Amino acid sequence: MKRVISFLNLAGGVGRTTSAVSMAVAFSEYGKRVLLVDLDPNGGATFSLGLENPRLSATEIFSGRPRALGMIYKTADRIDVIPANLTLEAAALKSAAKKDSEQILKNALENLEYDVVIIDAPATNSYLAKCAVVAADEFIIPTRLDILSMRGVFSAVELVEKFKKAEKKNYQILPTMVESRNKTQGLISADLNSRYGDLVISPGIAKWGGFSEAVGAGKSALSLFKTSDGAASYREITYPLL
Repeated sequence: MKRVISFLNLAGGVGRTTSAVSMAVAFSEYGKRVLLVDLDPNGGATFSLGLENPRLSATEIFSGRPRALGMIYKTADRIDVIPANLTLEAAALKSAAKKDSEQILKNALENLEYDVVIIDAPATNSYLAKCAVVAADEFIIPTRLDILSMRGVFSAVELVEKFKKAEKKNYQILPTMVESRNKTQGLISADLNSRYGDLVISPGIAKWGGFSEAVGAGKSALSLFKTSDGAASYREITYPLL
């Protein structure tokens, strides 16, 4: 049975795309057939995986051409990608006016044969973010341990609970860029744990410069730095989700 996991936080700069890409690759390393859908018009995941200005993209889904399999690209990281490009936002705006339009992504993914589909949602309370929520069964909410990022967590949880059953806690919160000696982060981490308890993935992902270096190389950190602590961290948090 296919699993669809959306990576969501309504604040930017929280490690959402890095986490989506890294966990997609980790699932692949564990033998799963993985599709990553870049639903952010900025195309961060697309660029991170070495794709730039693709001719076909997620735009095809929102333009009524969900069977355009040419929009699925293979990558050096052994995952398939539906990329984003500059036409995505305009297509989404047109699609949003249609009846039951928030189901369009969910419907498009139904017949694709993968074990895991990962959606990198935009950092806005937008139509595209709502489509990412409706399409998913599970949610990972990456967050930096700072006040603005935490506001994004609260908004993301609210959005998930609006479209999914509130009593079903089908989301987890992933602290990123963690600095163990940072006192402010320690206080925010304690607050996060008091609010969400076991839904917090502990201890999270430590701050590490290799993630940025991997983006510049157009590969995931798990491929570029196979034996690094950063790569190991993402493999470790992915394993319980198999």
